Amino acid sequence: MIIEDYRHVSCGGDPFNFLMSSIKSIQIDMKPDDTVKIMIMDDKYPYTDKTFLSIAKFCKLTLASIERTNGEVHLTMKK
Repeated sequence: MIIEDYRHVSCGGDPFNFLMSSIKSIQIDMKPDDTVKIMIMDDKYPYTDKTFLSIAKFCKLTLASIERTNGEVHLTMKK
């Protein structure tokens, strides 16, 4: 499993575009059976499950799970 920790990344731009481009970049490097866990903070990325599902679909990934704990969001996606 690939783990990407974006919990403490500060970005001067739009957080949505940062997340989209980061996930798209990860997807390009993934092999067909790879899984990635992306860790982000809920306050920086206050999106609904539907939004995360749309991002995964746009990036040609399957959203396997969303875990929300202590202000963190952990997204698990599969190629």
